[in-house]
Amino acid sequence: MDRNISQCIDINSKYCPCLLAETNQCTFCSHLKGEGTCNCNWAGVCILYEKHWQYKKIQQCDESIATRMEEEVSFTVKEQISDNTYRLEMQVSNTFAEPLMKIGSFVFLKRPNDPAFFYFPVNIMSVQGNKLDVVIESIGPKSIRIIAENNDKLVVRGPYWNGVLGQPWIDNLTYGKIILVAGGIGQAPALPLAVNLKKNNNQITAVLAPGKVGKIFIKEQLTELGVTVHIVPSLRKNGISMLKEGLYQKPDLVVSAGPDNQHYAIIRTMQAAGVNIPMVATNNATMCCGEGICGSCIKKVQGNTEIRLCKQQIDFSKFIED
Repeated sequence: MDRNISQCIDINSKYCPCLLAETNQCTFCSHLKGEGTCNCNWAGVCILYEKHWQYKKIQQCDESIATRMEEEVSFTVKEQISDNTYRLEMQVSNTFAEPLMKIGSFVFLKRPNDPAFFYFPVNIMSVQGNKLDVVIESIGPKSIRIIAENNDKLVVRGPYWNGVLGQPWIDNLTYGKIILVAGGIGQAPALPLAVNLKKNNNQITAVLAPGKVGKIFIKEQLTELGVTVHIVPSLRKNGISMLKEGLYQKPDLVVSAGPDNQHYAIIRTMQAAGVNIPMVATNNATMCCGEGICGSCIKKVQGNTEIRLCKQQIDFSKFIED
């Protein structure tokens, strides 16, 4: 993956061309951005061609543009991790579950009777058959509604795939050395990242901190995977110094699962140590629609360029720190 290039996570999936292409706002195809020349450097199926073919199918067969699935399901609270943090298990259809096994998968959740603007994004912690595990913090009006009044019903919308930035390094790195840093609720997306890295015979050292959640809840699973786990009371006070020591062992990749200030702290630590290696980071953008339409996830990167973080892959180090 070129660390300077962004690419749409939905490219050539069943959701491409997407709704953005309808208004010449495509994140990748220059023609579907309203430009006059083709300069996408894409070796796959032409998005512009697919757009015209899709339009013909809609006209001839009275079809519509493919949109994400929605399913109403029952859920079980498998664990109350802390006062406001819960691990939920739910069962979806096989058709829904299969694409959620991809790295960086997330879904939108809400109560069945709540309006559409109550949807909020949640990373997938694990997929076992058609059972999903997610971890939520009930700290705002949207998420509090899920747990309130003994509710056990959800509407799940998905699949979405851009919950992790830097996915190609997870896919392609084999027999490497990885430092995984995870804090608080970031432990949930850290687990599937570790699972995928171990499938490729990578050696992982994890530094975990309880963060605002107040508890380590993935240590047992990581240990079973063969991950070397170090627990610290605070990433800011203890974990960063441990990370700096680990960087001198010349790892191939750093994975940061947690808030943006954690990502930036790790980048500064790598710079101070004179280490220039890739970093995978969880995507913490504010998302409302997940389709790039609402613009809530737009963020400025180096070169005065804006990208839609619900759809585009890019190296986190290219962001302009707020």
